[in-house]
Amino acid sequence: MNFSALLAQSAAAETAATALVIAFFAVVVLLGVATLVAGILRIIIFFNYWITDRSSTAAGFTGETAAKHMLAELGYGDIEVKKAGFFRALVYSNHYNPKKKIIYLRASTFKRDNITSVGLALQKVGIAIQDKKSGSVKSYWRLKQIAVFGPIMFIPLVIVGVVIDFITLFMTGGSFSGVGTLVCVILGIAYFVASFVLTIYTIKVEKRANAEALEIMKNYQLFTEDEYDKIAKVFRVYLLTYITDFIINLLQIIKLILKIAINIFAASQNSNKK
Repeated sequence: MNFSALLAQSAAAETAATALVIAFFAVVVLLGVATLVAGILRIIIFFNYWITDRSSTAAGFTGETAAKHMLAELGYGDIEVKKAGFFRALVYSNHYNPKKKIIYLRASTFKRDNITSVGLALQKVGIAIQDKKSGSVKSYWRLKQIAVFGPIMFIPLVIVGVVIDFITLFMTGGSFSGVGTLVCVILGIAYFVASFVLTIYTIKVEKRANAEALEIMKNYQLFTEDEYDKIAKVFRVYLLTYITDFIINLLQIIKLILKIAINIFAASQNSNKK
């Protein structure tokens, strides 16, 4: 290979490296903006909660009684409403389990008679309605059980992989293979991708549940017009947070792919220099 060809190859490699780095930092900036927007939306949710948590419903329902009342009205006698235990509430919050046919409500939602509690309970009834109509919630629930820990699993899995490699190195006296680390990194990425897919599912399921709940409130006159407007606003902002979570997860995956690409490119360049 002549000098001009080597020079052209070097220039192309430098251009590719620069493009990867620019793309990486662009994604980091976008991720920061999306995270900021998500934080603002959560502040808005907190503010709306502060209002609706202090407003009792005119009908006098609690989260528990409203959910049970609507399930009876709809003829869904096979679905129960229970208070979620500490661990279940911590991991899943208010939720519907399609396998057990149970709506679980946190203690703060279960017994309180404010707009938020009743609205959130009816939103879970909306998810139960989806399950009755199409059964699509079952796939969502199965994925949620796997992917709910996705965002916090990556780093612990990588640490486990490194520990396994060092233990293998110590016991065999060989070289550091990195196989355990690689396997755990792949598992971590798989969890991350599953979490991303869960976010897509969540937007779809929650949007339909919001519509079902709002329709119930109107048709059965469970809320006054003012109460209806307040909970509808909470639902809208909640859905926006799911959308921002989707964007954040997408950017996280792109960031991870770019980081891996940069590392591979750097390793190949170092290898070529040798």
